[in-house]
Amino acid sequence: MKKTKSLLGVAGCVLAAGSLCAANYSESFESANTWTGDGTLFATNYDYNGVAGKPLASENHTQVLVIEGESYYNASSSGSFTGSPLVDMMVQTALPDDALEDPEGEAHIAVAVDTNGIFNVYCKNKSGAAAWYPLSSKVYADGAWARVSLLFDYVNSLCQIRIDGEPMMTENGYLKTDKTGNGAWYALATDTTSSTAVSNLKVVGCTAIDDVVIATNANSYAVAANATNDVGVSCAWLDQYGLAWDATTAGTSYDGSGMTVADKYKYCFDPFDGQVAADFAVKSISTTATQVTLALPATVANGGREVVVDYGTDKDFGKGTYSTTAEVTGQSTVEINVPAPGSVTYYRLRATDK
Repeated sequence: MKKTKSLLGVAGCVLAAGSLCAANYSESFESANTWTGDGTLFATNYDYNGVAGKPLASENHTQVLVIEGESYYNASSSGSFTGSPLVDMMVQTALPDDALEDPEGEAHIAVAVDTNGIFNVYCKNKSGAAAWYPLSSKVYADGAWARVSLLFDYVNSLCQIRIDGEPMMTENGYLKTDKTGNGAWYALATDTTSSTAVSNLKVVGCTAIDDVVIATNANSYAVAANATNDVGVSCAWLDQYGLAWDATTAGTSYDGSGMTVADKYKYCFDPFDGQVAADFAVKSISTTATQVTLALPATVANGGREVVVDYGTDKDFGKGTYSTTAEVTGQSTVEINVPAPGSVTYYRLRATDK
């Protein structure tokens, strides 16, 4: 399929969301009856192996919409809704000749591929400056397909962005529950105090698109239950804690426990347990069919605290099955045994006063 570069200096594609959109909209481009614009339907099959799959997995995917130059695609508006709309679609990247230009109109947010093959978002950063900001360091080749997903939170004027199912965690985004941390939620570029829903989705530039879905009240993003990152950590588990999917993050300890994030996933720990004090430095972990053995430090002499491991069948350790090991004291390193994952769902490292 021959594609020209954008005549407007707009990269790959721009996804622009406004205020008030069709409820439960979907378009597979196997016919041409739910969209407007002057793109061209093109019969093609394409390969895509992302862990999250395609937005419309049941479709035959024999036809896509090609947008070139000043052509555009616009999802029709046949209803209205508020809540947490999810805009989800397949996009074929097309590297532009020129740098990104700001989107026209009152776009709440926009996504585009820059000249270097990296997806960018047009939003407000943490200082309130609206501009284009990179979403990751991953480079997409010209013509590669990607799944682009936008989950809106109009109550807080935020939008979560996922590429190929992965939350795009950067310094210009927020964790939804922590405005100081880096995360995948981005501040909308325009004021939405009088407009609190999606009104349109417009794609311009030079690209091809497929499987456009706009779903109402989408409070989460479905990731295959067996989807894992490069070191075997569940993508859904990383999502639950607002962590990036990359292997570097999963292999790096966030705290003083000495355990990697992958260790904590494998042994049923919360990834942020043990982040307060260095006396949580786990020296080693081994497992058998019946127990997990952790080599832990003794009480820090001047800290007045002792290391304890709680374990149980729910995260509120005061309910359900609950047990606390003997306190760790008296040696530079001690071994402590807890039941193996399976009979136990959660562990927790903590310190207790003497």
